[in-house]
Amino acid sequence: MFPKCKNYSDVYDVHGLLNDKTIMAHGVYLSDEELELFQRKGAGISHCPNSNTSLCSGLMDVRNALNHKINVGLGTDVSGGYSPSILDAVRRATDVSNILSLNTADYQKLSHEEVFRLATLGGSKALGLEKVTGNFEVGKDFDAVLVNTGVPGAPFDVFHEDTLQAIFQKFLFLGDDRNMTEIYVAGKQVLPCPTA
Repeated sequence: MFPKCKNYSDVYDVHGLLNDKTIMAHGVYLSDEELELFQRKGAGISHCPNSNTSLCSGLMDVRNALNHKINVGLGTDVSGGYSPSILDAVRRATDVSNILSLNTADYQKLSHEEVFRLATLGGSKALGLEKVTGNFEVGKDFDAVLVNTGVPGAPFDVFHEDTLQAIFQKFLFLGDDRNMTEIYVAGKQVLPCPTA
């Protein structure tokens, strides 16, 4: 369709659509040349692992994108996947990274800390909102989830010898809405709903 363009990303670039306001979804077939173009233009990627694996459309190599200094955040894309949960996106992104490591002996899998970063500050950087939200730096909007690991019927157990790191990892991979006792968006409590 576009014989003068080098690749799929070049189509966007030639037409002025690849810039620091651009967030491309999926990124499962991006070449190193395209990732270098993304980096030069400041374009971000929304990694939607649930959708990609549900549709069998491919596996995004997030490590390669991060090595190219691309801003990558997590997305849920429920039009192709089956869950709107960012926790599910964290779990599926970890799965994809683990699967990619099966074919390459020295592949550096994403850690749970890195995947959590994709779900928080990575997403805000991809959106160009890292000065507003994405972490708890003073002056940024307070967007937070209060996690209670000891709620009745909790989906995982916490033991006395568990470190904070172990508890955090348990929440990422086993936790659900039962553990989320309070949610704040831009400093306002939205869950449980405040009484009027």
